[in-house]
Amino acid sequence: MFNIKKTTVGALAALLLVATSCKEDYLNINNNPNQATSATPELVLPGALASSASYIQTRFPFLNLWMGYWNWSGNYSIGTSDKNYQFTNAFGAGIWDNGYLILKNYNYIDTQGAALNQPVVQAMAKIMKAFHFQILVDTYGNVPYTEALSGVSTASPKYDDQVAIYEDLFKQIDAALALFDQADKLSEQGGTVLNPGTNDIMFHGDLDEWRRFANTLKLRMLLRQSEKPERQAFIQSQLTVLKASPYGFLEARENAAVNPGYTNSANRQNPFYGNFGSTVTGTPTELNNQYKANKYAIDFYQQTNDPRLGRFYFPVGGTGTNFNATFFGTIAPLVNSQVSAIGPALIAAPDQDAVILSSHEALFLQAEAAQRGWITGNAKTLYQQAITESFLNVGLTAAQAATYYSQAINNVGWDASPNKLQAIITQKWASLNGFSPFEAWSDYRRLGYPNVPISQDPSTTIRQIPIRLLYPQSEYNYNQTNVNAQGTVSQFTTKIFWEK
Repeated sequence: MFNIKKTTVGALAALLLVATSCKEDYLNINNNPNQATSATPELVLPGALASSASYIQTRFPFLNLWMGYWNWSGNYSIGTSDKNYQFTNAFGAGIWDNGYLILKNYNYIDTQGAALNQPVVQAMAKIMKAFHFQILVDTYGNVPYTEALSGVSTASPKYDDQVAIYEDLFKQIDAALALFDQADKLSEQGGTVLNPGTNDIMFHGDLDEWRRFANTLKLRMLLRQSEKPERQAFIQSQLTVLKASPYGFLEARENAAVNPGYTNSANRQNPFYGNFGSTVTGTPTELNNQYKANKYAIDFYQQTNDPRLGRFYFPVGGTGTNFNATFFGTIAPLVNSQVSAIGPALIAAPDQDAVILSSHEALFLQAEAAQRGWITGNAKTLYQQAITESFLNVGLTAAQAATYYSQAINNVGWDASPNKLQAIITQKWASLNGFSPFEAWSDYRRLGYPNVPISQDPSTTIRQIPIRLLYPQSEYNYNQTNVNAQGTVSQFTTKIFWEK
């Protein structure tokens, strides 16, 4: 379980939000983000943040399959298209639809925050808009951006160039940081500044943590572009801005995670737990029965003497030390009684915090940036700190982490790893199991690490993990002219701009 402080916001009924999971009916107060509402921005904020966490933790289970973390259970008959990457426009449609619905809520907070002269909450919304638009670009490439949140006034929004969107996201984050500075100055001058406080269910009104989160998002976006020579001038210009910031990046024990008051009652559980763990009566959910361990990950943890194995997976039968699994797409998957299940660190409790960006991911980003010479800091130290954070976040100890990374094993021990970048990304992959497969997929598309096996299904004629998703069918139904202008799209050949 991620050991993060928990804050309960009592007024869940006040949240304005489009629910992003069937497990979140208690948040489903306003299903039409285009409809006028009198909710103040600070009351909309906790629902939007909870929605973001649910989106990250529940919309990408297929990436746990692709990235070697999970496999299908032999108790289920799985459609061939789910095993050979030959999906249609219906695949992953909720990523698009719910992504834009969440953005509508943040846009409401942004515009109302400006209208009501609430710079703090407005800045938070701008940062989260950048967070979600990056995910959409990283998934689809060109997407509606400048006209996307105009509501009924622009029913068929144009698609913007993905590079232009990325560059504008840096400007939006800078505008948010300037709003924080404006709020600080106003407060210093004796003015009244509304801080959402406990309604900020991620950082509880700590603006410096928000600043570090914003800088970490910037660093993540810059590293996405690391392999593209034509992007180096932009990267260097943005690094100059980042280096000038006195706030740095998310640090040890600074997980960006939310908890609006999760509890073990109907529709109020942590979204990951409620989807992939147990029902309120303690019965495993259908998805818990459906998704089991992948042999690729189990082999890695076993071969590197990694105690996280028993945190990411349960042993067969729930007790003992026997971990078992098969590879994704196998024609002979194991039934539930013979295969390891999703482990106790991922489904610790129904009231566990929901992670948006973990402290260990933030430190791995910094380790990579330091290894590239982009930022100051010792890459080895940051690498070991990141591994330590991963251990702590799954309920292990710093001493166990030190024993682990002190081994003379390639891609584990720093000195034993000739390719430092590969070691960083491999250990980052090992830490992202379950909660953050999107980031593992993004690193794989960018660098090819680690060498995750292709689906074993015999019908997998294109032996390649997809590099993007297809635009959803809803776009072809309701925004046909603009989506058709993007040309023919393939999940295997139509690259996101930063991919190799």
